[in-house]
This record gives sequence, C-alpha cells and structure tokens, in this order.
Amino acid sequence: MTLRSIVRSFLAAFPQGTALLASYSLDTPVIGLVAAAGDGRIRVDDVRTRLATVQLRGRRLEDYGIHDELALLGSFVAGPRALAELAGDAPLNTDDRPIVAYRAPRAAYAPEASSRDRLLDFLRTIAVTPGEIIAEPYDKAFEHRLAAYWIARNRFIAAGRDVAPTSDATSMLEQVRTPLLAALRISPEFRPAYDPLLAIGREVARSDPAAARALLEELHDLQPARPEAADALRALGPAGR
Repeated sequence: MTLRSIVRSFLAAFPQGTALLASYSLDTPVIGLVAAAGDGRIRVDDVRTRLATVQLRGRRLEDYGIHDELALLGSFVAGPRALAELAGDAPLNTDDRPIVAYRAPRAAYAPEASSRDRLLDFLRTIAVTPGEIIAEPYDKAFEHRLAAYWIARNRFIAAGRDVAPTSDATSMLEQVRTPLLAALRISPEFRPAYDPLLAIGREVARSDPAAARALLEELHDLQPARPEAADALRALGPAGR
C-alpha cells in the first residue's frame, strides 16, 4: 500500500511519469520515479550524446553499470499506464495526511514479505513498452534491442532469487550458468549476466579448464563483439592441453 500511495501521489503531479530500477540488488532494490517536460519520453540520440560528454568526479559511468544508452534506458520498468494501474485508488500522501511517514516504520521493520519477493511481485505486476519511454524518431532496431533487454533483465532478477552466494566458483557456476545464459540468448548485450559469467569462467579455469572453455566459448558465440571471452580462451591455451 505504501508504494501505491507514493506512486499515486507522484502521478497526481506528473501524469506522464515513469519508473526505473536503479539497482538490481534483490535485498536492497531501489525504484526511481522519473518525470520530464512534455510527454516525458526521451530521445535516444540525446541520451547517447549526454553519456559521451558527462563527467563524474573520480568515478566512471561504467562504475554504476551505465555502459551505454541501452543500459541506461534498460533500467526503466514501468510506463504511465502501468503506474496508474499499480496506484489504483490508493490514498494520496499529502502534507495534512502523510500516510507514507506513518506506515514507514512498519514497512521497514515488519514487512509482509522479503525485499526480493516484493521486487519480483512488482516486476510481475507492471509493464513497459519502448514507445512509452523513447521519443520518435528512433531506430526500430533499437526498439527491439530495448524490449529484449527488459525481458533479459527480468529473467536475470528472477533467477537470482534462489541463488546461494558462495566463494566456490564451481558451485556458483552450477547455480547460475543455465539461467544467465538463457538471459543472454534473449539479449546478448545484457552485461549484468555476461560479466559475472565471464568472471566465474576465469576463476573456474584454475581448477576445471574444460568447463571454463565450454562457458567462455558460449559467451564468445553469444557476444562476439566483446573481446573478453576470446582473450580468456587464448589464455587457456589450445584445447586438450
């Protein structure tokens, strides 16, 4: 109910508002509500230009998982219609009726479900289409890439629900290999699935070169434009060595 009240209050001021997922963390998910002038849609070329020129003190955009315009726009999870449906008839949060502040302690200290379950339920409830986020004119190919990225992202997050973190790379590979490769087959550009598999492959190479080779070859086949998997394969040396 708290989230629904926040969303309805936001839409009361910004009817064309959208939502993005600022973190893929299952335990500390962060949802951002975004509004802009006009109909709120974003020009892809403007995003690309801005990313090429923005400067951060002592950090890089890549440190925040923003490698390109696809990664940034790929964080959006809901358009205006889905947010309106989510908000429904929830009570507005106002100065004279600050219900969010009243409910915050219970939401924080006695939640009805875990953070990861609430996030997955939220992602199942809402929806987004490229036309709600990006403004025309835009490349139709980019539209398809963005839609695929969103599907891969949701699959990736759902797959993480039951993963048990471990420092044993072989055990971790057994847990995540199938779901993360499945996400990459939907969107080979989805780095949050590619990068951890690459790191695991490099680590597994120390104890099981054959398993590492099979994984790295699949990564290379899925995303041949990236050099990291090919470099790791060369480091392994010839097969059967």
